[in-house]
Amino acid sequence: MSKENRNAQLERISRQNKEKCAAFIVRMIEKYGKEVLEEIQKEEKEHETSSETPTTI
Repeated sequence: MSKENRNAQLERISRQNKEKCAAFIVRMIEKYGKEVLEEIQKEEKEHETSSETPTTI
């Protein structure tokens, strides 16, 4: 196999792997995105509340 053919094959495989990864990420966002976003918003709200509360020593 020539070097050009090997490079072309590696690029093709790399592109396929990137597409599979992107498709997986899309599926995970579609499946869990709303839940994760709600959890992030809850944590941000808790952080805002705790930073507004004065601390006493």
